[in-house]
Amino acid sequence: MNHRYVSGAASLASAAALVAVASGAAVAAPQTAARGTSWVPCHAPTGYRHFFDLHSAKKTGGKVVVRVTPETCKVNTANDEDVVYTPSGAARSLGFARGATVTVYEGNTTKKVTPEWLTSHQLGNTPHFAYRVDGKGLITALEEIYHP
Repeated sequence: MNHRYVSGAASLASAAALVAVASGAAVAAPQTAARGTSWVPCHAPTGYRHFFDLHSAKKTGGKVVVRVTPETCKVNTANDEDVVYTPSGAARSLGFARGATVTVYEGNTTKKVTPEWLTSHQLGNTPHFAYRVDGKGLITALEEIYHP
């Protein structure tokens, strides 16, 4: 899945509408992009319920801390490459629980890494992850969302 925040057709329709309004023309913008489009919540990997946008990872006091923004995700039912992430809360810092698992993509395959790996590597696909936290608010599992 690729994630695109606005499809090209919707952008063209919006631009046409702005030009029509600015020029005083009474021409309606094409609505073909919106017809038949249905959006549903993204399905997180099994066992995960939440998504976030990973901004950074650093080691502080011997522990890895990530700066993230919680988000919701929805996908176009007609085109599963059309995915929209929307912030659902303020940016925050989260730490990792002992033994936390981290799964990232390397090419088209998954790779299990330690939380420390995040501090020194660039992510190849996207900064969007599904995650689980424990009762103390620490990350117990993190899985990168695949977008080729």
